[in-house]
Amino acid sequence: MGHKRYGYLRKTKAWRFIVNELGGFALGTTEVSSIAQKTLQNVQGKYSNLQNDPSIGAAFEFLVHVSLAFQKNDPLKYLTEKRILDKEELSLLKLARGATKYKNDEVVSHEYQTFARQAAIDAINNWYKKNIERGQTFFSEGIDNEAVFRKASNGSGFCELSRLYFSKLTERYLKYFLEREASTKITNVNERERFSKELEEQVNQISQHAFETAKITESFAAGWYNKNVKGDFPEENEIKHFLTTSFGKMKSELLREETK
Repeated sequence: MGHKRYGYLRKTKAWRFIVNELGGFALGTTEVSSIAQKTLQNVQGKYSNLQNDPSIGAAFEFLVHVSLAFQKNDPLKYLTEKRILDKEELSLLKLARGATKYKNDEVVSHEYQTFARQAAIDAINNWYKKNIERGQTFFSEGIDNEAVFRKASNGSGFCELSRLYFSKLTERYLKYFLEREASTKITNVNERERFSKELEEQVNQISQHAFETAKITESFAAGWYNKNVKGDFPEENEIKHFLTTSFGKMKSELLREETK
């Protein structure tokens, strides 16, 4: 399967405009531009570390196992054998617990582990919400969870799940570095508190930007999954190849935006 070639991906709102809306009241035009650029540079640098971190890899493996399970005749047995589920019962809460336990001892950075786990949980939750029938909610009765997650067992479903994972990781680091950079430029305590409050209130803009940025990984993820996840879990080198390539694509996309 060929990979779709993207130029610069259109965003609902350019990153520098998001930064300006959040901190323009306390920052001059030059400072807004500087902070927006520095934030993107910091996230790009972080990607280089993330692609080799065991916790980031473990969270991604967890998502591959979830997708692969629903290629099986007995997905709950598979997830139980992989110690993702404690017993053969499926729910979002039980999968979230599985994400926190999967390869829990393989940690180098507790920061990365926390971000990776939460990104995987958010990816599962957001994917599930999108794929249940219209009008249903997380708490609706009678949802066939196995039927819902079976939609993640092919390349199309997996690439959506993968995109959400990279999106949620990116969202957290954009917010983290933006707040850090802005705090060094906004010296007035009241204005700094206002910035932090507006950052929390406008987090949806950052989330949308991260999701649009992560679109760059979709085509590659679908092709990779269809080639490497055919009833069996992929080899370790294929997992590493996926992470290296995907983070590389994300890094290139942020670099393109930085130069806009």
